[in-house]
Amino acid sequence: MLLRPHQWVKNVFVLIVPLAVDAPALWDHIGKALATVVAFVAASCSVYVLNDWLDRDQDRLHPVKRHRPLADGRIGPFGALLLGAGCLAVAAASAVPLPAPVRFTVAGYLALNLAYCLVLKHYPLVDVSVVAVGFVLRAVAGCLAVRAPFSPTLIICVYCACLLLSLGKRRHELATVTPRGQAAGQRPALAGYSLPLLDQLVAVLLATTLISYELFILSASHPHAAVLAVVTVPFAVFALSRYMQLLSVHRSGGEPGRDVLTDAPLLINAVLWLASLAVGRLT
Repeated sequence: MLLRPHQWVKNVFVLIVPLAVDAPALWDHIGKALATVVAFVAASCSVYVLNDWLDRDQDRLHPVKRHRPLADGRIGPFGALLLGAGCLAVAAASAVPLPAPVRFTVAGYLALNLAYCLVLKHYPLVDVSVVAVGFVLRAVAGCLAVRAPFSPTLIICVYCACLLLSLGKRRHELATVTPRGQAAGQRPALAGYSLPLLDQLVAVLLATTLISYELFILSASHPHAAVLAVVTVPFAVFALSRYMQLLSVHRSGGEPGRDVLTDAPLLINAVLWLASLAVGRLT
């Protein structure tokens, strides 16, 4: 679908980060938190519409993207623009009751993604960095909405993890489309990537994601923070290792959100990981 409902799960970062740093604040201001989620869902939908509208000719050359509504003609260009305008209206209406810093963050997200759709997505490394910053803005907005404190190490972890997933997506695109010139024709930024480069960058980000996660757990004001860091590190290592296995062995990674939510080992690991964190917090 043009609005890509399977991508809406990305906006859960609005709730996850404040939940991790100050759960009581989230529950006390859950209405504002949910309004922030709606604002980001609508804002991201407007970005998807604009991106597909701009890329409709290129998408027709892609084996998967050619089935998008604009590329295959199921929705006309004018109708898509009207739909995008409606999403912007919903985003604005949802943001009205929110604190001014949250509104500015949503506006910043829209401005950044407008620049991405028009220019930045064509520049390698810049393109994936913008995507990762979009997740950071979601996390920041969630904290601002519920007045939760910021955790620099957690924000760094979010950025590195999302940059890792974005690079994994580029790797999947480059590995599954040959020749390389054809891949660059479908996404110009791919001309600036190679599989060896992406493998090295992914390895670096695996390490930085894990380190920042451990630093976040250790910095928590909890009497058993060190124990939690030790107990939960196997789950973090498994999650990152499993993602690398999906990326390199199973040639997955084209839709990181869908891959993560449909992979049974990752889901089981996530449940056990969350359970260990919950037990640790309550003891």
